[in-house]
Amino acid sequence: MSEAMKRGAKEGVGFGLIAGAIFVVMEVVGAAMMGQPALMPIRMFASTVLGQAALMESSAAAVLIVGTIVHFALSGVFGLIYGLINGRFSTSTETSFGRQAGLGLLFGAMLWLANFQLIARVLYPWFLDAPQFLQMAMHAMFFGLPLGLMYAAAERRAHHSVRHVGVGT
Repeated sequence: MSEAMKRGAKEGVGFGLIAGAIFVVMEVVGAAMMGQPALMPIRMFASTVLGQAALMESSAAAVLIVGTIVHFALSGVFGLIYGLINGRFSTSTETSFGRQAGLGLLFGAMLWLANFQLIARVLYPWFLDAPQFLQMAMHAMFFGLPLGLMYAAAERRAHHSVRHVGVGT
């Protein structure tokens, strides 16, 4: 694996965790705004491991811990995938805020498509009770977009420092 791919993978995991934090905060706010229990998104994450019982209000605090762990584990993995995919692109694509914004939005929408429209239909049908267009928009805007923008900023710094290492030596 090239150094650029290694850097992209490392950046992807870190940025995936940060984007995951942004996403979960917006999911909690969105649930509360829609009149649902604010912590329902975290219970939904837990339900991928614990089943539908995780959605019950009487569930223990352990459900929230499991949900948080599941969410951030997946955020890191999804960020890793994003970084590995981007490591194959040209420097101009990696460093472009516009291109990375578009790629991030597309990546977030594709995560929704895979997770909700493919996996959830088979394994977690209760995920389909949520407004699907809203979920797609949330994945794109609050996970994919920040992920892409952070990646572009890091790649700009990395490529800037590489260009200037040999100057004057």
